[in-house]
Amino acid sequence: MKVLFPNPFGRAPASAQAVDALQRRLGFSDAYATFLRTQNGFSLYEMEQAGDIAAYVQPDGTASSASHANFRVLNSFGASDPHCDLETLQAESLLAAWFLDIGSDPAGNPFVEVLHGRHKGRIASLDHDLFAGKLDTQEFLADMELAHLPSLSLDAQADALCDEAQGLVWFHASGMQSFLDHCIHCGDDFWGFVVDEPAP
Repeated sequence: MKVLFPNPFGRAPASAQAVDALQRRLGFSDAYATFLRTQNGFSLYEMEQAGDIAAYVQPDGTASSASHANFRVLNSFGASDPHCDLETLQAESLLAAWFLDIGSDPAGNPFVEVLHGRHKGRIASLDHDLFAGKLDTQEFLADMELAHLPSLSLDAQADALCDEAQGLVWFHASGMQSFLDHCIHCGDDFWGFVVDEPAP
């Protein structure tokens, strides 16, 4: 089933003033700002508990979880749970200079919006095995053989991290609205997965 947005399985929409201030500070896209002002997060668990979800899903017999990225939650602004709170997670993220932490899968791999470079605004998931447990950004970059990165511009840094050869990034959508329109699915058992947006 494809999940339809907007739906009632997020938090109360954030105020325009709060979102504008956060956007100026973190630099995310207008599409993501619109998401915070309307949907503000999404929980598959809450959808499962709701019972009647017919208005918020679209049957899709061609999509299954096989070979797709798993999915659990989209983070929200002002969440009481720090594991789903956008500001808390961004403040704790080792990769916050380049990626906005917008959600996660059950194993802790984050979904992100790229903040700089030629992929700015695109939605991807990151392989957290490549940075989990690292003490700091310097250790992460050394392990990735990218110790030279701080000498580059932020755009060039982001482009280097998004290079497919690094294995860190899996792109799913060209932007947040496309991610919501095409990508978030779940099975009858409410196991979530992300189907990459259709090719243009």
